[in-house]
Amino acid sequence: MPHAVRALTLAALLATVPIASVRAQSGDTLVIGIAAPLSGPSEILGRQIEAGAKRAAEENGATTVSVDTFCSADGGREAADALIAARAAAAVGFLCTVALEAALPKLTAAAIPALDVGVRAARIQRQRQQDGALVWRLAPAAGAEARALAGFVRERWSDTAFGIVEDGSPQSRDLADKVRQALEADGLRAAVTESYRPAEEKQFPVARRLQQSGVTRVLFLGARSDTAVILRDSAEIGSTLEAAGGESLIDAEGAVALPAGVVALASGFDVDWVPSETPPEDEGYARIARIGAEIAIQAATRARAESRSVVDLLSYETFITTAGLVRFDGEGAADVAPFRAYRWDGQRFVPEAEG
Repeated sequence: MPHAVRALTLAALLATVPIASVRAQSGDTLVIGIAAPLSGPSEILGRQIEAGAKRAAEENGATTVSVDTFCSADGGREAADALIAARAAAAVGFLCTVALEAALPKLTAAAIPALDVGVRAARIQRQRQQDGALVWRLAPAAGAEARALAGFVRERWSDTAFGIVEDGSPQSRDLADKVRQALEADGLRAAVTESYRPAEEKQFPVARRLQQSGVTRVLFLGARSDTAVILRDSAEIGSTLEAAGGESLIDAEGAVALPAGVVALASGFDVDWVPSETPPEDEGYARIARIGAEIAIQAATRARAESRSVVDLLSYETFITTAGLVRFDGEGAADVAPFRAYRWDGQRFVPEAEG
């Protein structure tokens, strides 16, 4: 559906479904729980979650209660207790696996569904399948980045030799293994695989090894700063590389500038935002948290109006959100922030559809 038509359709639907008025007919104030790290190293991301969910609540006549998960198991359990005490209709948020994993048994026992906006770990889905945990995932699935990277290579580089370079960290090695497995299942094999020591000022050894291999298309699975150094050193010895990578390329720029043309496969709504500009209205996790809260509010208001359970509605109905229509699949997942290709133009990552 063209974007303009889709937007008009969504606007028309929103006009016919006044969420706040439906809630008002049911009497009691609707409480939406916000569970996020509101202190510690992840506080800035937790505040994004809180801001997005609060905005949805304010726009739709609901109230919120915010609880700090501390990104810990104890914090998750304490957050669940607080949300149960507040009689929350649903819990939106969660950024850390251990906190969500610990909160789910208590939330499920209290029939409070959790809408996960940040945790990707596969074991959360197993908790849903094996233990009946009431969790619905808006965050990208575990393995989504690897599938996106493999899909990129399959579509763009299947006709020529390519390489995979990673920084030796457990995360990068795991990602590289998953990408290789996905590609090899389709009969595609990297011509060269390399690893390097991260955070070095110069990376001529790996640059020379790539040059000697003859490979000119390379998937970089490491920090943006390291990728920039390798590309700089490759250019200095006369090698021109076509480079792509995952979400790590969206990190803050280091001392060496990333050259124009590098492609990043990333999930999100504001990848192309430049920090020097005015922040987007729903920055970072705020957008997906806002969507989660919109869904929670609609499910809770409809549950009251239709004498149905919130769980039933989340499982079988479609919801109208600021991102469009959202429906969870049989595994409780909704792909609202798919991975897309962004190309670095020297100043920002631009969605490839825009140039």
